[in-house]
Amino acid sequence: MVLEIILAAVLIAFGIIAILFSINEDVNDKQLIVVLLVGVAAIIGGGWIILTHVTLWILLAKLAGLILAGIGLFLIIGFPDVEPDYQLRGMSNAGVFIGIVLLIIGAYLLLFYPA
Repeated sequence: MVLEIILAAVLIAFGIIAILFSINEDVNDKQLIVVLLVGVAAIIGGGWIILTHVTLWILLAKLAGLILAGIGLFLIIGFPDVEPDYQLRGMSNAGVFIGIVLLIIGAYLLLFYPA
């Protein structure tokens, strides 16, 4: 399964690079159309390999882990503000605590789930 994912990543990267390199070429060039079609076909082929080998549950778990880790990181770094007119000091402690919990759950989903 790992080799299929690596092959899909290489195909997608090749397709993106082929399209990016063809941007600076002349629009009427016939080779440009061939390169663009090969690039699009590589992206579609790589995406097809990923979607057929990786189940939806794994993708949703990784997406949920990314979202939870992002929210947790925001609560740890961006939320604590102890201005008296905005929030009390105890609320920023609670925000940091909840942020640490969400960051740990998100990191677990991203790195170790499903094992």
